[in-house]
Amino acid sequence: MADVASNKTSGTRDVEYQTELKVGDILRRTRVHYDQSIENVERFLNIKASQIEAIENGDLEKLPGRVYAIGFVRSYAEYLGLDGDKMVELFKQQSDVHKAQPAELHFPVAASESQVPGILILLISAILGVGVFLYWYSQDTKDRELVDTIPPVPAELQQKVEESPTPQSTMQPAEGEETSEMVEGPTIPEEPVEEEVIEEKPPEGIILNILENSWVEIRDQNGKAMISRVLKEGDQYYVPDRPDLTISIGNAGGVAIEVDGEKLKPLGEKGKVVRRLSLDAEYLKENFALDKEQ
Repeated sequence: MADVASNKTSGTRDVEYQTELKVGDILRRTRVHYDQSIENVERFLNIKASQIEAIENGDLEKLPGRVYAIGFVRSYAEYLGLDGDKMVELFKQQSDVHKAQPAELHFPVAASESQVPGILILLISAILGVGVFLYWYSQDTKDRELVDTIPPVPAELQQKVEESPTPQSTMQPAEGEETSEMVEGPTIPEEPVEEEVIEEKPPEGIILNILENSWVEIRDQNGKAMISRVLKEGDQYYVPDRPDLTISIGNAGGVAIEVDGEKLKPLGEKGKVVRRLSLDAEYLKENFALDKEQ
């Protein structure tokens, strides 16, 4: 739809600005004069019909805000061919007048505006403070009187206490007995405690004591290696209890063997290589036993 101002410019000039009327009344009369419905204005200006009705009825509380209301009035007036600036100015004047005459509201005078309530509060506080002090003082005085007025011990009771014999301590010796016997008591000779001697059993099995760094390899009958590396001086290796094992040593003189706690002769001289020697305990005892002279 084309703008009403562009289609009916001649009619615009005939519209009189009557300042006695509200802006909403002027806009409504102009809209009716040009036979425009609120729906037509809504579609063209993209302003909700409820907001257009609020402008015409002067119900500004239903509008989103003063700034938006001024913009709506300007757009609405110019759509109808009216002077937007004059209508906005008139709208501001009328809305300002409306704000300048608020309803009379009666609020209670704040206590800080008058000195009488303040003095009254201070007086009440002082009275309460004095009352609390007097109550505390009276209670403290009663407590002191209770302490001061405790009656003395009756003379008869005091006399019985003085005449009653003092019980002897169970630790105090009787007359004619020596103190040392009462305190120390009879001496009981201590029985000697026999220390249980635990005999250490020699370790069972085969033990390799490494005297010098030596390469050692132990394999089972299937050729699987149990160990294959260089053992360092001071190491010990406990051979698994299996008669099918064999040993190979790179430095036979650097490895000492014990079988069930019995030391045996070296398996060879230093630097000598021993290959696939049986690690059967009975075989080692039989072939590498130390001479009795040694």
